[in-house]
Amino acid sequence: MLAVIVPTLNSENYLPTLLRQLNGVRVVISDGGSTDGTLDLAAAHGAVIASGRRGRGAQLARGSELAKAADDVTAYLFLHADCELDENWRSVCNAALQKTHAAWYFRYRPDASGPGVLWLRFIVWLRGWAWCLPYGDQGLLISRAMYDAIGGYDPSYPLFEDVEIIDRIKATFGRRGLKKLPLALSTDISDHLHEGVWKRGWRNYRLLKAYRRGEPIDALLRRYG
Repeated sequence: MLAVIVPTLNSENYLPTLLRQLNGVRVVISDGGSTDGTLDLAAAHGAVIASGRRGRGAQLARGSELAKAADDVTAYLFLHADCELDENWRSVCNAALQKTHAAWYFRYRPDASGPGVLWLRFIVWLRGWAWCLPYGDQGLLISRAMYDAIGGYDPSYPLFEDVEIIDRIKATFGRRGLKKLPLALSTDISDHLHEGVWKRGWRNYRLLKAYRRGEPIDALLRRYG
């Protein structure tokens, strides 16, 4: 059985759409201290709620530990709260999990258009092609066995937790251990549009380079805001 794990923090504006798309699926909401209606929405849906320390790495690790308590869970799908799935996501994910011993991510589809957005899509494609490095907004579908083999998400990473786990997947299984699903995941990019697609893209690239140079995560988090 598949468990879907969603980290949240004041996500009431996005969560209803995603929860509707996840009807009939085991959902774990890993919350980092929401003060809006996020937890009420999750409870009304029947999701399992894991509340605790804020930070993507900590929330994803906590959510997977709670999902793992059910013996029939054989795979995890990690999603951001502001994403939207296509109707056939279940059949595509199930088929992928049956094919090979690999982790999977979705094609990137921002929920806006324009020249800056086209550039953003190209940069995401290039990052995937050159470095095989999807970010968390492209989701992560992974079998429980593979997740356990690499040690899961590192709770000490409030930022770049997605890069860190992808690095371990590739280090353990090679680039062939990570594949792209033939399906897109729609992602909210309002933050990019508010800040400016070019400006935010350049900032994120500089942060990634700083992370690769070994700068402390706490310092990068302060720069990220």
